[in-house]
Amino acid sequence: MSIPSRPGSGACAQSQNLPNPGQEALLHACLCPPELFGQHWRAWREAEDIEHLDESSNRLLPLLFKQAEKAGWVDHEMGRLRGIYRYQWCRNQLMLAELRRVLHTLNLASIEVMLLKGAAMIEGYYEDPALRPMSDLDIMVRPENFEKASQILRGLEYTQRFSVDFEKIRSERLTHAIEFTRSVNGQTWEIDLHWTPLHRATWPGAEEPFWEHSRAVSFKGETCRTFDPTHQLLHVCLHGALWNALPPMRWVTDAMWILRKDNIEWHRLMEHARDLNGLQLLKNSLEYIHSRFDAPIPDGVLKQLNDLRPSRFERLEFSLQTSSSSDMRLGQLLLLGWLNHSRALHGMPLWRRVTSFPNYLKTACKLTYWRQAPGYVIKRLTARS
Repeated sequence: MSIPSRPGSGACAQSQNLPNPGQEALLHACLCPPELFGQHWRAWREAEDIEHLDESSNRLLPLLFKQAEKAGWVDHEMGRLRGIYRYQWCRNQLMLAELRRVLHTLNLASIEVMLLKGAAMIEGYYEDPALRPMSDLDIMVRPENFEKASQILRGLEYTQRFSVDFEKIRSERLTHAIEFTRSVNGQTWEIDLHWTPLHRATWPGAEEPFWEHSRAVSFKGETCRTFDPTHQLLHVCLHGALWNALPPMRWVTDAMWILRKDNIEWHRLMEHARDLNGLQLLKNSLEYIHSRFDAPIPDGVLKQLNDLRPSRFERLEFSLQTSSSSDMRLGQLLLLGWLNHSRALHGMPLWRRVTSFPNYLKTACKLTYWRQAPGYVIKRLTARS
């Protein structure tokens, strides 16, 4: 198996987005066999104050509770963890019931739906809904059904977070998904409606391989689809490796659950990552979970990833993608936006990319009108101070 890389020299940069030692100790406790749980629990408790955990760590506590139960662990914190587990079970059950309602309506309109992220992981891997907390629901429809699906969501009393021109989004490839929200009885549901699964894959046909290899499933009696294991792992790694204000630690547990349950077509995984210009992100993710959590990744795959020699341009893009946006200068943020937009318009004339770039920035910043831009800039600058 041979995965060609673009010319260049130098090793891949290290991501700034990997878990810190305390978070890593928690991940070990969530993923270890029962007989090792005690030592990892103690290591985590020595490293972290349970009263002041970051939000990413809090999201792993239901899984930690289940691990403690399996290990027969006795600790005064078990009552707290049991309460968190039950709360998350109830919350996710409500979210999944809302998802079923949406799927039912879309199915009546003959719109095929793909489950993404948390809902897909619960359906295919975790099974217990408490173990994979979700902040929103992500679904994907085919591009030709995107506008119709949006109309259906609006008919279900969902509103768009900001106004968009669907034709312009398609023609200029401005974004991969639109956010919809609905508030009822003090509860707000958020659905991200995708026409392609990743922001780095918005060119025509980018979504087709994901549909081609997808699997049909029945979700609470409603027909839908999920990624096959290879694409599920790819999506988890490429999405999780990016910098996020809320570090997505759970990508580690997602990836490990996939690898422990299913066989991966490694050649296809790497070929598709290359097509998405995501080999460095994949390398960063797979090397991390292999070295820290003994993920079952073939030596040949790791060797090929280690042999990659990215160009200076690729190293720059990787560094920007995995760095805190709050620490970036304005020029770096604009450069990252330009790289993301140019990838979607690869092969297009420079004038086409330049003229559509302002609309890309407007959509990326979730602005309905340009007059909102000064307020957005002030908000970003205030957050950095």
